[in-house]
Amino acid sequence: MSTQKGNCNRSRPQKHQNRTAFKNDLHDKSHQTKLINSIEVSNVCDRCKKIIEWKIKYKKYKALKTPSKCIKCEEKTIKNAYHNICLPCAAQYEICSKCSDKIDITKEES
Repeated sequence: MSTQKGNCNRSRPQKHQNRTAFKNDLHDKSHQTKLINSIEVSNVCDRCKKIIEWKIKYKKYKALKTPSKCIKCEEKTIKNAYHNICLPCAAQYEICSKCSDKIDITKEES
């Protein structure tokens, strides 16, 4: 491929293609990996849910070590990684606890 950026389309297919899908627990059977794989993403919008599920699927998810501070009530009540607003504040304001958008919230299905 040339060094030119844009303005052209490659005519050949990609050189290497994965034969099998990525498995995030193939070489790591630890307790932490099993815990992360069992996480049920809830109280976020559909877009944020897909983002967090992608992070879990491709082993990019990093769990919180200590509770994080909520941007609404300023208390250390956030237990889930990648969330900015605690669950009571998100329910009160009816917003996503990750992106703070006022849209439909995905609830846990019990």
